[in-house]
Amino acid sequence: MDGADRRNEILRILEENDKPVSGLALSKELNVSRQVIVQDMALLRANGHSIYSTNRGYLIEKKNEAVRVLKTIHSD
Repeated sequence: MDGADRRNEILRILEENDKPVSGLALSKELNVSRQVIVQDMALLRANGHSIYSTNRGYLIEKKNEAVRVLKTIHSD
């Protein structure tokens, strides 16, 4: 797995989880060191992803999309 694939996998993991994911858990799942995860997070943030570091792990800002549907009935 190259770096781009690994960063896409990190994004997928973070988006699937509602709770923080620790760097250690990510490093074990992706078979890399925790320092590599830290560097990947820096690259993801530099590319515009809203990833937050907490004392329990990493969180990604999820976009809440609201859809408004207006229905009207017209008469002659």
